[in-house]
Amino acid sequence: MIPEFHYKLGWRVPARRPGFHASTATGAGMEFVGHASLAGGADPRRIDVRASLASHSGEWLVRVHRARSAVSVHVLLDVSASMGFAGVQRKVEVVTQFVESAAFSARRTGDAFGLIAADDAIRSELRVPASHARSAVQLVVERLRDIRPANGSAGLLSAAEWLPRSRALVFLVSDFHFPLDQVAALLDATAHHELVPIVVWDAAEWRLLPKFGLVDLLDPETGSRRTVLMRASVRARWRAAADARRATLTDCFRSRRRRPFFVDGRFDADALTRYFLGEDPHAA
Repeated sequence: MIPEFHYKLGWRVPARRPGFHASTATGAGMEFVGHASLAGGADPRRIDVRASLASHSGEWLVRVHRARSAVSVHVLLDVSASMGFAGVQRKVEVVTQFVESAAFSARRTGDAFGLIAADDAIRSELRVPASHARSAVQLVVERLRDIRPANGSAGLLSAAEWLPRSRALVFLVSDFHFPLDQVAALLDATAHHELVPIVVWDAAEWRLLPKFGLVDLLDPETGSRRTVLMRASVRARWRAAADARRATLTDCFRSRRRRPFFVDGRFDADALTRYFLGEDPHAA
C-alpha cells in the first residue's frame, strides 16, 4: 500500500482549475469575500435578497466566494553518486518510496504531478511532465529502483530551469552532500516556488558507526578510498561533523525561508503531514 501524506500551501493559488487549495480566483466555493452588483455580470444564482434590500444603492447584490483551485506538485530529484549509498536502507529505495507517495498524494488531492531528476546532467528517462496520468509515474518508479547512481550533481541547477514558470509546490530531494554554494544556488533558482527540501540521510553514514576497527571509506562523488581506524575519539569527531553539517544546511535553508524535512533511513509519510501542519515531524 502506498502511504499518503497531506500538504497545504501558505499562499493562494492563482490557477482557475478546480481543486483543493485556497485560490485568488472567485467562483464556486464556501469562503465568502463580499458582494458584487448583479448588473456587473455576477452570478444571479447567488443573489443575496437581504443584503440587496438593505443596500442604499438599490441594486441587486450577489454573494461572491473564493474558489478552490489545483496546483502542480513537482519533485526535483538528485540521483548523483552519493545517493547510491546503502546503509540501513538504500537511499535510492527511500527516494523511490517518496516519489510514489508524492505522486499518489498529489493525485488524491486532485493536483498534477511532475518529476525531473539529474546527476551531472538531466536524466531524460526519469522525467515525468506534470500530469494526472498514473502510468508515466509507475514506469519511472521502476526505473528509479534499478538506477545505479555514479556521477556528480552539477545538472540539478539546469534541471531547476525545467520547473514551471507558474508557482508550484516543489520537493527538492537530495542528501545535499555537495558544496554549500551549490545548495544556495539551487534555492535561489527555485525561489518563486514553495520549496520543501527533503534531506535524505542514513544513520549508517554518521550515527551507526562501529565502535572499533578498520573501516574502508569510499567517496562516491570522487571515487577516492581511505581506510580509517575507528575508535571513540574518531566516532565523536565524525558525529560532531555530521551535526555541524546538519546545522549549516538548516541555517542555509532558513536564511531563504525554507524549512527542511530530514529523512533518516526511511520515509515516514505521517511525519511529512505533521511537517505541513507546522508540528514536530518526529513527534510520536
